[in-house]
Amino acid sequence: MSATPFAFDATGITGSNDVDRYAAVRTSQGSRQVYTLQLSLQEIPRVLPVPDPKYPTTGNRKVNPDHAQKFGAYIRGQTEWVAPPLLVRDNGSIRFEEQIELPDGSNIGQLLVPRNSRHILKIIDGQHRILGIDHAVKILDEQLASWQDALARGDSGDPEELRVQIADAEKVRARFSTEHLAVQIYVESRPQAYEQMFFDVADNALGITQAVKVRFDSRKVVNRSIPEVLKHALLKDRIDMEQDRVTGPNPNILGAKHVGDIIRAANLGVVGRVTERREEQLDDSTLIENTNVFLDCLVASFPELVELIEERITAKDLRGSSLLGSITMLRVLAGAFHDIWSQQGTAEEDVIEFFSKLSPHMSVPVKKGSIWMTTTDFEENSSGPSARRQNLKNLSDTLVSWYEEGLPTDAAHDRR
Repeated sequence: MSATPFAFDATGITGSNDVDRYAAVRTSQGSRQVYTLQLSLQEIPRVLPVPDPKYPTTGNRKVNPDHAQKFGAYIRGQTEWVAPPLLVRDNGSIRFEEQIELPDGSNIGQLLVPRNSRHILKIIDGQHRILGIDHAVKILDEQLASWQDALARGDSGDPEELRVQIADAEKVRARFSTEHLAVQIYVESRPQAYEQMFFDVADNALGITQAVKVRFDSRKVVNRSIPEVLKHALLKDRIDMEQDRVTGPNPNILGAKHVGDIIRAANLGVVGRVTERREEQLDDSTLIENTNVFLDCLVASFPELVELIEERITAKDLRGSSLLGSITMLRVLAGAFHDIWSQQGTAEEDVIEFFSKLSPHMSVPVKKGSIWMTTTDFEENSSGPSARRQNLKNLSDTLVSWYEEGLPTDAAHDRR
């Protein structure tokens, strides 16, 4: 039997496609091209990268899952939700087909986004919103499937109640398919530049910690020095990159902000400031070298720091037993190091010899009769010196005088 001939209409069939097309506007912002488009909530987790809370994205901060889930619950529960645009960057893989040129220099056209865009686009601002939307979409799909299965089986719950739940969930799903969020895609491929973009966006918003600022504000010479200094054995894997306060059970000895303070003190003195002129004059490599010498001197002088490096004690143990667990004390030692190191003819061995003389006096709390109580910078039973500017300067100067003239003895203080 011969086959019956028929006409096959292939209109609309595209086959496999490498790109998705979106209506978009191309504009300029600074020296960069920016594409603005609208994505439905349903599309966002498919097109944009979804951050993993366990692994911070390069050039961005760590994600807080609870905060993200709260945003997901917000857009699901509020029909009048509002959110600013999501900002992402592209390294040049996206193409734009211009159709209309407007008098202001902007263009309307089609944006060709690769299907694997989740692996190409990187988030500048909006991590928590994207993760929250992804969570809301997944939870909605799971709940809807569960309720539909239960209704079909007829052996779980009140059928009428299940129908109401399904109807409500389908309304939300319809909303997620028709409600949109603006996305702005910046064309930028330079790693240092996109870290600066994150900082610039965050710095103009409320809530960024100093620890995060120093990580991403690459315009400042001290901040640029931090990544190399963090490779030192004393600091490696012991720095809190998110929080400014490092206390109690925190497994870190310093925050990133404090590392910047120590770099500054070791190179400019305990209350030294980086003025605009100094910013131009200072060299990253010199800051790093001097700070590493200071850290080497600390490790060579104080046995408890060796124990910390060898993981025989924790950061919490150090804070509970030694002045070296005091961020303020480390800053003072760095300032004294700067003043001593700046003296002509000073060798690393000279600093180590002096710091080693301090080693027997580092126990906390500071008791009456301690050499530290000969200064005006400690309270009895304290675990560190006062952090006021005048106390920082006074204690640093005192250490320099002890280096030059010798330490006061406990016995001499007891006779007072």
